[in-house]
Amino acid sequence: MNETPYISIRGLARLARIASKYRLDRLTTLGLLLPFWLTVLLLPLRLKPPPNDDVGTDFKLALIELGPAFIKLGQLLSTRRDLFPDSVSNQLATLQDQVPGIDSALALETIKASLGDYFASHFQSINPTPLAAASIAQVHEGTLVDGTQVVIKFRRPGIKALILKDLTLLESLAALLHKALPDAGRLHLFQIVRDYRHVILAELDFAQEAANAIKLRTLWLPRGKLSVPKIHPTFTRDDLIVMDRVHGIVISAREQLIQANVNLERLANLGVEIFFTQVFIDNFFHADMHPGNILVDVTDPENPTYIALDCAIVGALTRDDRNYLGRNLIAFFNEDYRDIAQAHIDSGWVPDHIDAEAFEAVIKAVCAPLYGKTMSEIEFGKLLIDLFSAARAFEMEIQPQLVLLQKTLLNIEGIGRHLYGKLDLWTTAAPFMQRWRAKKTSLPNLLAELKDLTPDLAQALPNLPRNLLLAPGRLDNLTASQRRQSRKLTDVQRALAQQAHRQTQQFGIWLMSLAAIGLLINANLGNDFTSALSITSVIIGGVGLQQILKGKG
Repeated sequence: MNETPYISIRGLARLARIASKYRLDRLTTLGLLLPFWLTVLLLPLRLKPPPNDDVGTDFKLALIELGPAFIKLGQLLSTRRDLFPDSVSNQLATLQDQVPGIDSALALETIKASLGDYFASHFQSINPTPLAAASIAQVHEGTLVDGTQVVIKFRRPGIKALILKDLTLLESLAALLHKALPDAGRLHLFQIVRDYRHVILAELDFAQEAANAIKLRTLWLPRGKLSVPKIHPTFTRDDLIVMDRVHGIVISAREQLIQANVNLERLANLGVEIFFTQVFIDNFFHADMHPGNILVDVTDPENPTYIALDCAIVGALTRDDRNYLGRNLIAFFNEDYRDIAQAHIDSGWVPDHIDAEAFEAVIKAVCAPLYGKTMSEIEFGKLLIDLFSAARAFEMEIQPQLVLLQKTLLNIEGIGRHLYGKLDLWTTAAPFMQRWRAKKTSLPNLLAELKDLTPDLAQALPNLPRNLLLAPGRLDNLTASQRRQSRKLTDVQRALAQQAHRQTQQFGIWLMSLAAIGLLINANLGNDFTSALSITSVIIGGVGLQQILKGKG
């Protein structure tokens, strides 16, 4: 169902105010590209001194002030060491577990209220000092009456209302970009934010998180390569989880891992194996793999294992999406760029009228230079930009249902680059995918799939002879009908395009009018042109002018 994007001017004004307050225009000096018109409009901000000399500190503070949903964005960006200097990435990394905590008295009161009578009867003590504080939850150490060391994770009071406010702002920003950027339609930005709404609201349900952790622990406990803390279901609530206290080294603490004589190469290869197993074998993958959620058990430094925390966000793919992803990866490892192009066409991600050979040539030009290189030699950020630019000419659309997987891949790639840059995916992931394909096409697997289809086949068999006889006539009728529909569709598309141009111009005029009103109000208030209201008005006016010109085109 298509929904009309809602643009909250108040929300965008708040975003502009905070961006102006912390002088986030300085991020453009770090390689972040903005449209030329927006770069020009931001020039007056340079007259305003920033709160801190370090742009990383101001970026982090701005995300904290914007709210929990933006803090999670910062967590993701912190793993992309190829996007920012270390000074910025290190500041963003503190958002993983060093968000300002709530008052200790309020924390204990919240825990006691959630546990009720269980607090007095089952808990010996709770440390009032938080072990970690994140955007949605806070964690404290505790001891049960039998001496078991546990951690108590509880939801911050009032966090749901704040997240809903953040999501409204993100949706407004996505809606504005949808109107302003030519390629926004293919990116499905608004749908992606809407999907993110469901994900982050589900993250507030700690009972579901406990169920996810129990399932992930059950899957991996026999394998001995990834452990998940034991959950205490008796104390589980929708806003609180109690689990065993575990110890390990945070995955981002590379120097500590080196001092512990950890085999980083083996650890990095194990991480790749775990990810591919979760996606292609279990179809149940941890989708919030920022460094704050991953510890390393260094009991055996030569054979280290992982500890996964915070299982609130997990992902699963449909069979078609897994097959598409597997086909692409195997083709990439085999340098079969034609099959990559064909996979996109077969899945419907690229229209079937495009030139497959031209699409193959573009994919080869982007991907071939990467073959056989280690992670330290591959600029994934540049790769994504190049692929996006190449896909533009072939009408490829971003798939919202794969956003969680893409987010997880970005997290893991950032961690892998930091942990062991010499990681060779071709010797780790390629054999795994070959084994997966061999198992998938094996006779036992094909028989199992045939068994699943037996009820459908039994139902279809009685009508099979009649359908075969009528098939040629039906195909002729279908072909004629498709031709008529194609002509009608062309007429409709032409009419819609004209209407879209008119709506774009009207939207631009509306934005220009709103910007003019904002500038008049700013002048009456006596503010200078570097005020948040003035900057917001100028940006909105610039977008409006762009829309008017776009509508004329």
